[in-house]
Amino acid sequence: MNVTRPFARPALGWFFTLTVIGLVGSLWAPTAHAENAFASSTPEDGSTVNESPANVDIAFVEPLGTTSTANTVKMTCGENGTIITLGTPQVLQDGKTLRVALLSKAPKGRCTVAWTVTDTDLQPNGSGSFGFNVANDPTAPTTSTIPLPEDTTTTTAAGTTNTNPKPTSNASSDVLQVGETSKGPLALFRLVSNLGLAVLFGSLVIIAVAWPEGVEYIITVRFLRSVWMITAGSTFFFAGALASNLTGKGLGSTLLPTGWGDLLDYTPGKAAVLRMVFVLATAYVVTRPERAIDPSSQIPALVPAGIAVATMGFSREQFELIDFAVGTAHALAMAVWLGGLVLLTRVVLAGPGEEDLVHAVRGFSRLAAPALWVTVGTGAIQFFRLDRGALSTGHGVVAILKTLFVALMVFVGVAARQFITQRVSRVDVMSASLAMRLRRALGIEAMIGLIVMALTAGLLTLTPSGLGALDQPPLDLGTLHRYANPTLGVEVTVQFSEKVGLNDVRIEVVTAPETGLTGLAVDFLPPAGVVTPGMSINYIPLTAPGTAVLRKSSGFTLGAAGAWTIKVRIGPQEIASDTVQVNGETTLVTVVDDSGASSSSSSSPTSSSGP
Repeated sequence: MNVTRPFARPALGWFFTLTVIGLVGSLWAPTAHAENAFASSTPEDGSTVNESPANVDIAFVEPLGTTSTANTVKMTCGENGTIITLGTPQVLQDGKTLRVALLSKAPKGRCTVAWTVTDTDLQPNGSGSFGFNVANDPTAPTTSTIPLPEDTTTTTAAGTTNTNPKPTSNASSDVLQVGETSKGPLALFRLVSNLGLAVLFGSLVIIAVAWPEGVEYIITVRFLRSVWMITAGSTFFFAGALASNLTGKGLGSTLLPTGWGDLLDYTPGKAAVLRMVFVLATAYVVTRPERAIDPSSQIPALVPAGIAVATMGFSREQFELIDFAVGTAHALAMAVWLGGLVLLTRVVLAGPGEEDLVHAVRGFSRLAAPALWVTVGTGAIQFFRLDRGALSTGHGVVAILKTLFVALMVFVGVAARQFITQRVSRVDVMSASLAMRLRRALGIEAMIGLIVMALTAGLLTLTPSGLGALDQPPLDLGTLHRYANPTLGVEVTVQFSEKVGLNDVRIEVVTAPETGLTGLAVDFLPPAGVVTPGMSINYIPLTAPGTAVLRKSSGFTLGAAGAWTIKVRIGPQEIASDTVQVNGETTLVTVVDDSGASSSSSSSPTSSSGP
């Protein structure tokens, strides 16, 4: 068969245009307008306070962005530049004041507070710093953050039923400590989805650039449709498993799209939803593959698959802009190389054929060399930025193993390209023996690539030293509530998400008797007239000033909206209590009132939906 190839050059141009658009889009940032101006602060700039403040407020001239990750504040104190642990910055009701709680007390000496803020469109809008002096060291030990045991109890009108308490050991720093039970399915579904996307996009690029005759073969059409169905199914399950991993919900409750709402709170979650949308959009070209070679339909045919592949670059919450850009380039280059390999071994070289098969192999060889080197180069950048030379961690060990397979893959790939240059360039038709030899060589290269992808999927379940604990989503907390009993010499603060469903909880002992605390517990009693179990957190491992955190992944759930009674006690003895309004709608923005936390009074934060 001798079919003309009128669309090869336009398709090649569109492919490189798509790659450039992906890179430029990742690196592009809107031009910033005039920066927001610092107005005042509490403590005041240059002032001296007796001891560490509980909060720092920073007032600005213009309104601020109000999502939980829009603004950042960092604080260092003392001659040695001790880093002070801070809570998530929150915007007060005036919209122009940023409040951040000190989770560890500031020592004596000069303290510097550095901030960066965004505007109401969440675009960068200024940065700066100010300083104040602390006259005395804290009288209580510096607080530390530790996880609570997984021992909640249910409380009903009839009484409290305790579960078997079990101590929680600190998880390895290599392990992402959310959604532990769904890591296995998540890694599997991510691997199949990534592989399917790579094969689909790479196959379409090779067909558009080097093998337009391929759309006339029924084996090509069946191959593309089979790959698409596998990709769509695995991406669907991948989104569900990721929702389970990020929120701590059971996998069964997040498999349907109705359970994916929490994905929009996280960058990898948004990327997963976007991936699902564009995988479905690729049905446009899969149902009619000839659209990939028609100049009038090439853009809508190739771009959805390209965007779906680019979402692989948004795999971690705390990546910086350069990581997203490098990850996008890595994913696109990898897909062209690996997808082309699979197309050749499964379709093009399935048997002998005419010169169009030779053209396909030659075209792939021209694309594969630069795609492979871009894949290796961007992978090396990711390796350096993620592990930072700490190769003794679990992530580092797997990364070393991946590097060894990548080196083997490059060796086999270079040898295969040399064979194609020497043998295929001198033939006009694809003989059976040549097809078999090529299929064997390229098949080995593709198999090594599959192993590398499997190792990559495994790496995403581990936390590299370059990110550390930052890979965990930030705590979703509402207003700070204080519970004090001067007679007992005890003051405790409680923060939680104040939403129906899964909640993050943060409990801090601010002051404690010299003899220490024993049996600290917090009860969450449901609103009157509501048939839903309450929750109690017992065996809180705090005997002195310090902080304990219970994440959503532990399953702490409030089942109804309304005024919940929060009771803090030491064993059976109550310290203090108040009522807190729990909202029935999940929100992305938490705004606290100007007065901050109040003791034993009702507090209901104003909430609105975020982007």
